[in-house]
Amino acid sequence: MDKRGLIAENKLPTGNVKTPVPVKIVHDIVKAEPSKDEMKWRAEDAMRDLERAEKHKQDKELMKAVKNVAKEKMSSLKKFC
Repeated sequence: MDKRGLIAENKLPTGNVKTPVPVKIVHDIVKAEPSKDEMKWRAEDAMRDLERAEKHKQDKELMKAVKNVAKEKMSSLKKFC
């Protein structure tokens, strides 16, 4: 407030505030259940993932390459663990 008792522009009053300011804590919010449409979309997406994984498993050449990559990854992880 200025000398005339007016609140200056763009300034918050600094007087005694007697009522508490309500605060909503993020982790206290209950997550809503997914809608039927969202659940259907998620199920269709998961089904596509499973179909792709099955195709990958049937590709012997690809699986051989995957195993080699996995071995490389394991050997690099052993350096850290």
